[in-house]
Amino acid sequence: KLGKKVYKEYSNLSKTVSHLLPAWAVTSLSARGRIPFEAGYFDLVVFDEASQCDIASALPLLFRAKQAVIIGDPKQLRHISGLQRGQDQQLLEKYNLIPDFAHWAYSYNSLFDLASGLVAGGDIINLRDHHRSHEDIIEFSNQEFYQGNLRIATNYDHLKLLDSGGNGIRWINVVGNVVRPANGGAVNQIEAKAVVDEVKKLILERNYKGSIGVVTPFRAQANLIREMVNTENGLSANLINHDFLVDTVHKFQGDERDIMIFSPVVSKNMPPGALGFMKNNGNLFNVAITRARAMLLVVGDQDATVKCDVSYLKNFALYTQQLDGKTKAQ
Repeated sequence: KLGKKVYKEYSNLSKTVSHLLPAWAVTSLSARGRIPFEAGYFDLVVFDEASQCDIASALPLLFRAKQAVIIGDPKQLRHISGLQRGQDQQLLEKYNLIPDFAHWAYSYNSLFDLASGLVAGGDIINLRDHHRSHEDIIEFSNQEFYQGNLRIATNYDHLKLLDSGGNGIRWINVVGNVVRPANGGAVNQIEAKAVVDEVKKLILERNYKGSIGVVTPFRAQANLIREMVNTENGLSANLINHDFLVDTVHKFQGDERDIMIFSPVVSKNMPPGALGFMKNNGNLFNVAITRARAMLLVVGDQDATVKCDVSYLKNFALYTQQLDGKTKAQ
């Protein structure tokens, strides 16, 4: 650790050379000690992924800037607050701040929520054009989460398609069995094995050259799939060339793969708590399926998903059936 004298010299030098460094890129927590804590030090601060940014962490950066641009998607991942929901509201009420500052309760309001409620309608710019994914993939989210407001502008020449002219979403039907681990969540071993089999087919049989990811709502399922993949002889050595990653949705926020494999886990004996988690976290699902560029491969129990008590999952399963029907009709 450096002494105070070094940090003081760094601070003085920063003021001298700041005109040579017109743009800085930092995380909200790494600005401390690196950027002078002075009001209006920057002309503009831009917050990306603002729906994941809590208000308290943003305040020191807002203090340093004359103007701010807040960029985010309220239909994607939310920030994780260290305060219990309602605890900050109690503090606001205690100090008679509810009438004017209720929207500053950051246990559930992100920086994006706060900013969108403070500015005039004309100052909110909707970025409507979508350039990442195959039309079949993004169209479901477009209708389910964005009220059909997105315009699909994907350049198919940039997609590493598995089958030219095929569907952007393919469902591999697997009737599994769900177990609740001791530490919570849900695991479907039959489905996990089927996921690994699909990865093997893509890499070892079809010689697919693009990047591949596996995403699931539950940590225990991600861990199981990763363990299975790593024990497959001849497979794990090939994964580096495919930028392969198995994880939950939070790890994939802001990321993408040519092919994403989605393991919903939903099947027989699904724990009510796990279904409740999914029902209350539609944003996680929206992020999960839209990480795919060329193809979304779903490995799961389609019938159980249609019958589950999670509306967006049911709608998604029906949507994939409609896509299959159109393909067969052609």
